[in-house]
Amino acid sequence: MTELVGPRLPRLAAQRVAPADTPPRRIWAQDVLVRADRLRAKLDAIQADNPPSPGEAKLAEEVHERLMGARCAALRVSPRPHRLSNWWRGTLVEAAYQNLHAAEILMASLYTDTQVAAEIPEAIARVEVCLDRDDPRRVAALRLLDPKPHEDPEVIREEFAKAVQVGFEAGDAEHGRLRSFRNAVVGSAVVLAFILALFIAYVAFNPAFMPVCFQPDQATHVCASGGDTPRHYDLLTVAAMGMLGGMLSAIVSIKNMQGTSVAYDVPTALAALKLPVGALSALGGLLLIKAGFIPGLSNLDTQEQILAYAFVFGSAQQLLVGAVDRHAQQLLSTAPSKAADAARPERAV
Repeated sequence: MTELVGPRLPRLAAQRVAPADTPPRRIWAQDVLVRADRLRAKLDAIQADNPPSPGEAKLAEEVHERLMGARCAALRVSPRPHRLSNWWRGTLVEAAYQNLHAAEILMASLYTDTQVAAEIPEAIARVEVCLDRDDPRRVAALRLLDPKPHEDPEVIREEFAKAVQVGFEAGDAEHGRLRSFRNAVVGSAVVLAFILALFIAYVAFNPAFMPVCFQPDQATHVCASGGDTPRHYDLLTVAAMGMLGGMLSAIVSIKNMQGTSVAYDVPTALAALKLPVGALSALGGLLLIKAGFIPGLSNLDTQEQILAYAFVFGSAQQLLVGAVDRHAQQLLSTAPSKAADAARPERAV
């Protein structure tokens, strides 16, 4: 069963949590609250129409506990992680949705035969999004669309409950991989930016260590800042132009990236990575030109040419991080929304 996140809340203490206490600010939180209220209303209606057995009463009680756990996470009541830790680990998002998914899994055993038949297509859609074509769990779930004549309704109900469980667990695993990818991108951007800042600061105090200057003739020197001798902000000027080129590349890549309703903002993380990579590409490109690695570009004649090449090299960093963009797009296309309402292309093996 989906991992149950968060402590079990006493019923009386949970009832004191009201939406007005901590109004949700994120779209995912509002989604959790609305779905939790909808499931609670559906559960109350099932219990009112069909008096539950002792076992069903226990399941209903656990559903209420899980729904309250989802509401508490959406309202930042429990758990209460540090803001940065919550953003990095997705503590509240995972606590809210895994509690909500656990409630929906348990609800599958309480549905009437008519409700099971109505819920089967959605459960199968979730399984198709999250599992590979040859996965036996997907094959077993697809059989629910065409049950055998006179098949025991209890068997169908158990198979349906298992399909709901498998779909939600696989979806949560996809979102975990997406969060890990986003964290890797953000961590790489932070580390690269920090190292680049230290290097630029060192060169600012020692301009002769890496002069960004060219000599079009024997008597003339042209530097990135416009002077004829190395200055402390030459490298900073080149890095800034490279970052502008990286920003342009980020805008183009975000425009081409498919939209998603997941809670983790992967496109923004990729855009943040492109800025320090653009600066590094500009510095490396000008260094290659100065070293004569690019035929015909051993010398640049004016400051404008130096800055223009820095901008072009910053934009060309897309050649380096294009594979990262493609991998991100693949993850976003296979990760369903937490609600699993949107159709996605069928997964390959």
